Amino acid sequence: MNHDPTRTLKWSGVACAMLWSAGMIWCIGSFDPAAIAIFSIAGVLFGLCWYLAMRFIFATLRMLPRNDGAAAGDAPRGKFYRWMVWAGLMTLTGITTAATLDLVNPLLPGGDLHWLARSLFVIIVWPALVWSLRPLVKRHLPA
Repeated sequence: MNHDPTRTLKWSGVACAMLWSAGMIWCIGSFDPAAIAIFSIAGVLFGLCWYLAMRFIFATLRMLPRNDGAAAGDAPRGKFYRWMVWAGLMTLTGITTAATLDLVNPLLPGGDLHWLARSLFVIIVWPALVWSLRPLVKRHLPA
């Protein structure tokens, strides 16, 4: 029987999703069908993200075998992978923009222009962060 590391990662992602969902339902203490459905869906997303993150880390550290003699970065990627990289980039830069806005907020002028200054800050900083991180993820995104 061949040992496939990606199969082990998939099963550990399923176990991680189940444990996270069960832990969240137990911590909240609500056994409503809506809460169980929401935490189950969130658990599936958590398990998927955990699997993708572990696969990316192990591939970066070259702990996973190469596919048919090809280099790890040469394998064709699907559209789902590109969307996950894009969503991760947008989430990371969005959280960073929100944290930076909280730091700069006391320095912005008050009154009627406060909303405008906050909006302009987000409109300028968020795309600038995305553009500055693009060289790091360029090989993961389409040209």
